[in-house]
Amino acid sequence: ASTITYTATATNNTGITLSMTAPTEAGNIVVSTATNNTKWLNFTSAVTATQTRRVTVQLSGTLPNGVRLRLATANYAGSGAGTLGSAASPIFITSTAQAIVNNIGGAYTGTGSGNGYNLTYSLDIQDYTQLRQRSNTLSIIYTLVDN
Repeated sequence: ASTITYTATATNNTGITLSMTAPTEAGNIVVSTATNNTKWLNFTSAVTATQTRRVTVQLSGTLPNGVRLRLATANYAGSGAGTLGSAASPIFITSTAQAIVNNIGGAYTGTGSGNGYNLTYSLDIQDYTQLRQRSNTLSIIYTLVDN
């Protein structure tokens, strides 16, 4: 699920599921093809001509041991206007806020899918020795903040 702060929003505020596929034969690797790109980041920013903002992202909750959550933020697309900023990508989402869109001025992205910044989530295996079968529920927090 996505938790939304200020006017930065992810479209279709429903949860996504990322999972890994166990190998079908002993000795093969665990396949991590878990990706999801159904979410779009939309925002409205009203600032003075010299002021800029950024959108940050951070994790609330705990990832299973041995995996990392990668976020790739695509370049802006859609029907918005203004100084829409630029994507910083990809990052691994942690509990520390990190910028994913920088240098936003007065702008609006447009609403819904196909407008704003397309977000692609994926699971990366970081440490095979720590992988265990489990399920975790996490929240991703997006925040529009002044620079």
